[in-house]
Amino acid sequence: MYKQNWDLELLYKNENDPEIEKDLKCIEKVCDKFERKYKKSNFIKTPESLTQALDDINDVIKKLKSNKPLIYFSLRSDTNSNDKVAIARMTQYEQRITVATNKLTFFDLAIAKIPKSSQKKYLQHKALQKYSYMLKHIFDESQYNLTEQEEQLKSLLSQTSYTMWVDAQEKLLTQQSIIHKGKTLTLSQVMGRISDVGRIERQELSKKLNKKLKSVSYFAGAEVNAVYNYKKIMDERRGYKNPYSATVLRYEHDEKTVEALVSIVTKYFKISHRFYKLHARLLKQKKLTMADRSAQIGNINEKFTFPRSINIVRETFLNIGERYVNIFDTFLKNGQIDVFPKKGKKSGAYCCGANELPTFLLLNHADNIHSVGTLAHEMGHAIHAELSRKQPLWYRGHTIVTAEVASTFFEQAVLDSIQNKLSKKEKIIFLHNKLLNDISTIFRQVACFNFELDLHKQIRSKGQISASDIAMCMQKHLKSYVGSAIDVIQDDGYYFVTWSHIRAFFYVYSYAFGQLVSRVLYENWKKDNTYIKKVEQFLSAGKSKSPYEIFKSIGIDTSNPKFFEDGLKSIEQDIKYLEKLSHSV
Repeated sequence: MYKQNWDLELLYKNENDPEIEKDLKCIEKVCDKFERKYKKSNFIKTPESLTQALDDINDVIKKLKSNKPLIYFSLRSDTNSNDKVAIARMTQYEQRITVATNKLTFFDLAIAKIPKSSQKKYLQHKALQKYSYMLKHIFDESQYNLTEQEEQLKSLLSQTSYTMWVDAQEKLLTQQSIIHKGKTLTLSQVMGRISDVGRIERQELSKKLNKKLKSVSYFAGAEVNAVYNYKKIMDERRGYKNPYSATVLRYEHDEKTVEALVSIVTKYFKISHRFYKLHARLLKQKKLTMADRSAQIGNINEKFTFPRSINIVRETFLNIGERYVNIFDTFLKNGQIDVFPKKGKKSGAYCCGANELPTFLLLNHADNIHSVGTLAHEMGHAIHAELSRKQPLWYRGHTIVTAEVASTFFEQAVLDSIQNKLSKKEKIIFLHNKLLNDISTIFRQVACFNFELDLHKQIRSKGQISASDIAMCMQKHLKSYVGSAIDVIQDDGYYFVTWSHIRAFFYVYSYAFGQLVSRVLYENWKKDNTYIKKVEQFLSAGKSKSPYEIFKSIGIDTSNPKFFEDGLKSIEQDIKYLEKLSHSV
């Protein structure tokens, strides 16, 4: 048996649980105590004194419980945007926790002031070896630090200048609906249905969706201008060179690798152009619209109910390793997966994991093959989070770029297990859908990166641009990767209203990076199942090294541009194979 809704009692019994206030007071107390002990002390004087201070702050981090009260009400809000108690408590507690944790701001800033001439001595000191990578990252970020007072003010203002804008936009969208064939559909349901229906119906749904998004674009336009200008101010104040510099540094990546990835994928947009020409031929259309972008070329005549999806994922995970299916079973049993869509629930899917707290998955299962892949994808994130618990507290979790490698590895394994049981005609459909996903994950996300960069530059030079100008900008970049096979109109550009990733500032490149690295991991495992030991080494590394060092340790050099080029060419080979296969049927 499994629970289909989150059991948030894993965190608190209810909104009146006295443990909530107890945890909040604990957060305030430990932060205050640490500040009083260390703020006026010269704890960076010697490696030994710094080691003691780092030991103490990690005790503090453990007692913070990953801001458990905030996570509890955030999860409640994501399953019901009308939960007024949760929304109010989130605002109240975020402010309260920010005031408390701001008392720790001085700590990293003080470490960052260790002179460059002494940094090597600290990094190589025996007592500090367990903290060496963390210290290196603090040193790397030091040139972009603000004063303590400015950092504290930034933490407080980010709620009103960023978070509340983005939350308001998301909540506005969850309240929107479309009437179709006499039924009221949420926007999430519409977007999930478009690719699965016939051409006439998907054109109709797409027009209704574009019209609805355009009608609320006035707010999204204001929101984007506000948060992009907020980022501009912070980037200029810190001295970041490029709009994406802060993201790349936060992800513990390097700009040269990211720029090489984006440049190479953009150069090879001809591969996605080739795919969409094949896509049009398989749909028996001379010209497509954006409504046809993800259209199915046929049906795999099977219904993937959630119980059936569970069995498929279990069987695949067991083939990879027993520990993975055990993690999956625990999540199902404990109510750590919220399964089905409903009005007011956040669209899409995600994994929420934090240190010693239970990890939760949000799904919107739709009984199709895509939903099976999504379940495996999010469980990949969850497995990554669980295995990283082997690391000390300060190295648990993962950077964004390694996260997408883990998720796509398990997704690929599950989808391949389905493919092996299909007929030849169904395999054509399956391979086509797999390529749809590859094109979207790599080429579409890089096109979005280019769109974001263009948008940041326009807003930074003009101060503010209209919602229609944002839509035109998106239209241009959508055209760049789909090519001549798809007619992209300006109204298609209003998808910016609902594309949440553009609010995460260049997050999208991590999808392309993750997909290309994951393909290599998966192919290596298929050739030799003992390679799972290398995969597990990666999954267990947490944040103990940079992404480059983690992958280098298992034989993958992501600093070499040829690595990305070879990955793209392997996708082109898949397209050629589908062209050949489709001609034979």
